[in-house]
Amino acid sequence: MQYTFRLTLLTIILSILCLVFIILLATTLRRVFHSWKYKELDKQRKDFREKLQRDLDSGKVFQRINDYRSSSRSIKFQAIEDVLIGLINEERYRKEAQEILVKLGYITFYEKRLKSRNIITKSSAINKIGRMVSESSIDKLTDILKTKNIEAISVAVRSLSKIGSIGGLKGILEHMPYLFKESLVAQKTVETSLTNFGTQAIPMLIEYGKKFIDPRITATLLEVINTLPPTKMSCSFAQDNLKSNEAEVRAKAVKVLGQASISYKEFDPGILLPLVRDHVWFVRLQAANALGNLRYQKALYILGTLIIDENWQVRNAASLSLTKFGDASIDIFLIALKFKDIYAKESICEEIEKTNFVYRLIQNLDSADRELCEKSKEVLSIMHSLQFSTPLIEYLKKGENDLIKREIALMITPKGQKT
Repeated sequence: MQYTFRLTLLTIILSILCLVFIILLATTLRRVFHSWKYKELDKQRKDFREKLQRDLDSGKVFQRINDYRSSSRSIKFQAIEDVLIGLINEERYRKEAQEILVKLGYITFYEKRLKSRNIITKSSAINKIGRMVSESSIDKLTDILKTKNIEAISVAVRSLSKIGSIGGLKGILEHMPYLFKESLVAQKTVETSLTNFGTQAIPMLIEYGKKFIDPRITATLLEVINTLPPTKMSCSFAQDNLKSNEAEVRAKAVKVLGQASISYKEFDPGILLPLVRDHVWFVRLQAANALGNLRYQKALYILGTLIIDENWQVRNAASLSLTKFGDASIDIFLIALKFKDIYAKESICEEIEKTNFVYRLIQNLDSADRELCEKSKEVLSIMHSLQFSTPLIEYLKKGENDLIKREIALMITPKGQKT
């Protein structure tokens, strides 16, 4: 009985050791195989890149197309694919590289994989088609947007943007109501992807923006338009949304107009002034940014009311915008710096220092305009009293204007102490 037990125990131990050995051996062999595979892949990539470039430059690539055919499971297949995708990114080879991918069956191969039930296989195929810039596959990628597979949809949206054609843009826009309603794609993913279509997309973005009533879609399209150069069409669309009931839409519309040139006769920056008093803080913030970007002189004193806003981000934005008006803003800063709100005063000083407006104030200490000189000195003195003295001390050490250095020394030296 005892002998049988020992024999059984020994058998179990040997079995476990054997299993561990097999696992270790399999792991080692797998690592060796992958190491060999990737070395071979790198070698073939290099060889085929040189060969393809020679054939493309000589114009004989399509005569030798059979030299590049291979099984889809082979290293050669992957190496040639990687090389051709790389060549697509080079303008002079793009058209031929795309045609070669079609002739060698890569597009057909990955289009078949779009039907796979394995999400990794499917997503990989979607991504590859996008990188191959296959316009003929747009309808198949668009069909994926009709599903409820979140991962596949996100990859499909990005791939359509890589292809970059109007057909792909239209496919994304037409499916946005469904995608947003079902929460199948992140708003940021759509924004980034639509931006890739460039300025050619603006007319269609606005066309669909007027068609849809979902404020999330409107806000998304305005955000995309904001990343593109402003046009009369985009400014007009933004103006139409300034009175939206949705704060996010109002904020995005203001943001677009903040990039607009006042050379557009149809656009009067004054229409942004009511947004400075909006009840939502991030709308006020965008209004402050926009009016500063546009250097709208009539907004000076209204911006001054925002530098004591209850929200610190709005205060900072207003202070930053005021620095863009040059010396005209000094009176506004001076008034605000005499208020008792220490946090608002520190926000103002921080922006004056961060934007280097402080150096303008320092240079004004030698201005022939005595009123400007005195006001600048007063602002700098208040900044010094609030511990924003670094620029003053630096100028004392490195500045070249002796008159300015004397004024600074008097300003920062305690009373009763010799300078």
